[in-house]
Amino acid sequence: MKRSIMISALIISGVLMTTGCKAKQYKEIDLSSTHTTAATEAVKETMASTTTASTEEETTTGSVTKEPVSSIEAAIETYHSESSNQITIQYPVISQMKDTSKQEAVNKLLKDNALAINEQFKSLDSNITASINCKVVSLDRRRVTVVYTGNYRSDGGAYPVNVFYTNTVDLSEVKSLGFDDYSDAYTMAGYVMSDDCEFYNVSGDLKEALLAYRKTQSLEEYTDLFRKADFPLADGADTLPESFSYVDQSVLYFSIPVPHALGDYALVTFNLDGK
Repeated sequence: MKRSIMISALIISGVLMTTGCKAKQYKEIDLSSTHTTAATEAVKETMASTTTASTEEETTTGSVTKEPVSSIEAAIETYHSESSNQITIQYPVISQMKDTSKQEAVNKLLKDNALAINEQFKSLDSNITASINCKVVSLDRRRVTVVYTGNYRSDGGAYPVNVFYTNTVDLSEVKSLGFDDYSDAYTMAGYVMSDDCEFYNVSGDLKEALLAYRKTQSLEEYTDLFRKADFPLADGADTLPESFSYVDQSVLYFSIPVPHALGDYALVTFNLDGK
């Protein structure tokens, strides 16, 4: 279906762009009641800070029955920067896995990925104040999915920068899953550029501005962006990817970078059941 894009009155000078985005001009849009709550709503605020997933094992006594024999839990802990409390980052800690060696490896992977943004802060060569919150979207015997949202501000910075990243870990293989495990970069790039593209929890002027902005990008740029999405980081990388993704209840959520005036990132949704 065709959508007309009305973007009059959007253009002003001096818009600051996120890394990798082309310089464009948009009016400042009040995001306080939309963008700042979108990510936390997307990760299901009904999730508690401790999440439990029942595990089952089959026993045979004439017929097959299943009994819960243990549970996997995820508690939230907080990292504080050594020099000061200016940087706080939450991260999950898994417990009650039957294989304790895998549990230790999973927890190391989760923490390392959660704190990977610290390397990006160091590369900014400035005093940083940051607060990153963690939400466990889902947890079962196979995998854990975590979403991180928050913001940081450099010393003397004019405004805080919004942050969004995710981590889905296969508990059996002890490895991070990413975009290629759910879809493919080229297909999703085409979807973002199409009239069918849906943004999560936005409407009105912000929606129109996001639709207008993505038209300034290209299929090739988005394909490259999604190929580089998610953990694990490339060898030697000191910055996080500009796009992250996760799946919840058969819906793929993935981020694209946008100008600061539009929120620094936007979430795109794609129904995997319909593909």
